[in-house]
Amino acid sequence: MMKKNVLWISSIVIMLLLFVAYIQNGDICYSRSWCNNLWDTINIVSEIILIFIPVFIFSLITYKMREEVFQSWWRFARWFVPVIMLVTFLIYSQHQGGGMGISGAISSGFNDLIVGIFYVIFIITSAIKIALAYRRKK
Repeated sequence: MMKKNVLWISSIVIMLLLFVAYIQNGDICYSRSWCNNLWDTINIVSEIILIFIPVFIFSLITYKMREEVFQSWWRFARWFVPVIMLVTFLIYSQHQGGGMGISGAISSGFNDLIVGIFYVIFIITSAIKIALAYRRKK
């Protein structure tokens, strides 16, 4: 039952993320200054829930495997996903002054690098956990 819940929740969150991306590309608040804060908040939220894409992929990979393989991966993912979400929130929610100059570009690139490192750690560790658990249970 846990496999199905993780798969469903992650797929619903991904659909929400796609919906938000679709709305952001539209003309809903294009020339109105009153919704700039709303878009900033939506951008932060979409950055935070981006982690559900790899969660969905790995839950899909483990869905047809034995329960022990899924549980091995899930024991890691259920504590690392909130860590990535917290780090993403802390990095992208800080208000940087201006951000138009070279320091803004460097700061943004460094933030992306840090979050990217967490994603790479999550993906590599997940793949290793699944492969080792699958090999043990085979």
